[in-house]
Amino acid sequence: MISKLVVFAGVAASLVLSGEAQAQSYPARPIRIIVGYGAGGSTDLATRIVATHMEKTLKQPVTVENRTGGNGAVGTGAVYNSAPDGYTLTMTSGSILTVLPWTTELGFDPLKLTFIGSVLESMYAQFVKADSPWKTIDDLVKYTKENPNKIVYANSGAFGLPDIGMAQLAKAVGGLQYRTMPTTGGAEQVLKLLSGDAHTQQNSATPTLQHIKSGAIRPLLIVSKSWPELEAMGVPLSSKMYGFTVRNLSSLAGPPGLPEPIRQTLEDALRAAVADPETRAKLDNIGEFIEFKTGKEILAAAQEVQAEQKVIGEQLGKVLKK
Repeated sequence: MISKLVVFAGVAASLVLSGEAQAQSYPARPIRIIVGYGAGGSTDLATRIVATHMEKTLKQPVTVENRTGGNGAVGTGAVYNSAPDGYTLTMTSGSILTVLPWTTELGFDPLKLTFIGSVLESMYAQFVKADSPWKTIDDLVKYTKENPNKIVYANSGAFGLPDIGMAQLAKAVGGLQYRTMPTTGGAEQVLKLLSGDAHTQQNSATPTLQHIKSGAIRPLLIVSKSWPELEAMGVPLSSKMYGFTVRNLSSLAGPPGLPEPIRQTLEDALRAAVADPETRAKLDNIGEFIEFKTGKEILAAAQEVQAEQKVIGEQLGKVLKK
């Protein structure tokens, strides 16, 4: 028995030492960040911006791969099940962190990822195409009530943050019946709106800003805590009109069990990217709330928002029965 304990202790010690050696030599090869959404959305663009600067800090290539499906579940799941060595990471978004865990059988818990840090929280609003007959949110609500299931709403895949916002709007006005159109993320949502395949959507600033400025789409309601540019245009806040807001968090994360020295190295590199004036200017240009949060801070925020949104899901009858 004693000999077995000695062998076990020796194996454990060797694993600790190998982990420490791995951390000391990290990174020794290119790093890949998987984004679970299509190219052109806020999560994708922010990832590409910070990855460029992280390469300088880490002295290794940092590539970005879009792996869509399940509103972020496919890409996040791939990283969750990868080796915790710091070479396969993900940039998560709000749906997979705070909504899907209680609506969908994921096979993993996103909050058990190793959280590295966050650079943004998305601004969010309800949009229609500019040539649509709906000039205000009241117009859209009235039409939807009078024409059940005629409105097509583009979401970002499985029931996620855009659906939380739309469902809260429906609840606030006494019920709305509409059809949903799944997409691969914010950029495709805009394309569906512009093509006329969808009538409305809730979306973040990054994929919508250029189309707001060109006059191609019309914002009807701000559903995040604020959006200064749209407020200046007279667009109302959902918090004031209907008493709800939508929070869309994101975080750079690794698989469960990522060694702390490697996690800290990555957090430091992410912090340096946000602190760099040139990189910060590029992040500011995508139009979201830009603010660095440590891994510990963003995990706490995700836990808080998930609990809040699960209560909303219970009220809407969307929580998965186990």
